[in-house]
Amino acid sequence: MSDSTQTSISIMQRPALLTAVLLLVGASIVAGFYWQRSLTLNEVKVSGIWYQETAEVVAAAQVPMGISPDSLELTSMIHRVEKLPYVKKLHPIIEPGGVLRLEIEERTPIGLFISGSLERYVDADGVILPILPKKTTNLPLVYGFRIGNSKDTLQTEQFTQVRDFLVEAHKYEFAWATISEVAYDREEGVIALSHENGVKILFGTQDFNQKLANWELFYAEIIREKGIAQVAQVDLRFNDQIITRES
Repeated sequence: MSDSTQTSISIMQRPALLTAVLLLVGASIVAGFYWQRSLTLNEVKVSGIWYQETAEVVAAAQVPMGISPDSLELTSMIHRVEKLPYVKKLHPIIEPGGVLRLEIEERTPIGLFISGSLERYVDADGVILPILPKKTTNLPLVYGFRIGNSKDTLQTEQFTQVRDFLVEAHKYEFAWATISEVAYDREEGVIALSHENGVKILFGTQDFNQKLANWELFYAEIIREKGIAQVAQVDLRFNDQIITRES
């Protein structure tokens, strides 16, 4: 058979091939539509949590089993679940087999805030969080803020400075391990006490990444040589110098 004959047959076959492809696509769409219409929810799974309990999330979601995903009132469910103390965001996902997965983005405490006899965790958004049994975390103690019992929010400039410091300090393994208490002073800015010997460290305001790096450098070069007992205060407020006061 000549090349021209083969080419003409190939051209004639193309409409039939296109028709077959369109039929397959159409069948897939119909099957997907039928699957979606016939699917019912029969299980709820929760992921992404540590502070919040699975049973608490499921109870707040109030998902009736056996209903179609189309009948689920997602907005109301999300609103209820996000009222839980440690739930920042809820992402519901419908999975094959009728499984509703509740993917949680939890709030993460940055410090243990102490106001008189009241102790509460606070996250980077300033949301006040309860301390849950068996879910305690080793965090710096923070003083000088009024905290309530409810899911309030700290929004002052003083909190912003302390928040920025704690978030930055968490990136420095050494700094995080050596700092035990944090407070804010109107004149001196962010103040911290070291775990060892209670050395007062003045971090001031802003540029905390550079000041934390200076604290690590000072500790490595000076304190390890002289001993921390000889140091009462370290002033890191100025990027170009470190001022110390001896005991």
